[in-house]
Amino acid sequence: MSKPSVSVIIPTYNRLAYLREALDSVLAQTYRDFEVIVVDDGSSVDIEAGITDHPAQAKVIKQPHQGPAAARNHGLEHASANTIAFLDSDDLWQPNKLETFMAAMAAQPDVNIFYGPMRPINEQGKPVHGRTKPCHDGWISEKLFCSSFVHVPTVVCRKKTVLDANGFNHSLPVCEDYDLWLRLSVYEPFALIKEPYALRRLHSDRLSKENMSRNLVVKAKVLQDFYEANRLNGRLDPAIAEARLARVLFAASRASFQNGQYEQAVHLCRESRRYGKSPIRTTPLLARARTMALFRNGRDKQEHVPSPTVVGSELRGYTSSAASAGDKD
Repeated sequence: MSKPSVSVIIPTYNRLAYLREALDSVLAQTYRDFEVIVVDDGSSVDIEAGITDHPAQAKVIKQPHQGPAAARNHGLEHASANTIAFLDSDDLWQPNKLETFMAAMAAQPDVNIFYGPMRPINEQGKPVHGRTKPCHDGWISEKLFCSSFVHVPTVVCRKKTVLDANGFNHSLPVCEDYDLWLRLSVYEPFALIKEPYALRRLHSDRLSKENMSRNLVVKAKVLQDFYEANRLNGRLDPAIAEARLARVLFAASRASFQNGQYEQAVHLCRESRRYGKSPIRTTPLLARARTMALFRNGRDKQEHVPSPTVVGSELRGYTSSAASAGDKD
């Protein structure tokens, strides 16, 4: 049997009803040469039994609960095709999604990553207006650094391209996709398909909304790591990048303070100031966070509050893509 042209990878965690709708949208594709791989990320419901009768005939791969990055990487390991299309289990595709993207890939064989905008819908599948971001074509590192606009269910790419970048970083509980697209953007142009062929479902139980303080901290960490690794390669204007970093770090500091993580708030506030956030803006928060950290630690005087590990065991959990990781851009 010849291998398919496209492997569709869908990670899922308990979302059986939504998953079946996602599979419906794959089955409805006008382009037919694909396989479907569903990665069950340790669900408490029997995903395989729940979709065994679905005509999409998905291959189900099971793993212990590790999060979406590990699930997508697991799907990549089992993908037969040289081209990968990603879909999240609570999102949908328009029927001509694969046909349009595969035609574009055939027309531009030197481009390895194609993506497009997403059209937001509510739980009932009705359009939600005013929730889209501008998308960009070509070498997008700086624009992507300033706004997370590449969404997983829109991406169709060469399997080798993702594998050569070591896939998704499974130590990240959120922003694992943002991290990957940023890393790839240094070496690869992104081709933009301007029409929205993916539908992003906005619902109250979205996993990316379950811990907004954590999500902001992880986003700040992803951006800071990327900037420090790429500040000298010419892809980023330092003034633009540091303004973005200062803003996101300060937002993460405020969220940490509100969540009672005072030492983390101190560290992030200091980092925000290091990248140019005004002392006038940061001093009140820094003073409150330091005071609360001292109070919590039971010490009357403390010269230094140790910097926390921003991404550690306390941040591990299952959240979805970066687009909802806490700030508006």
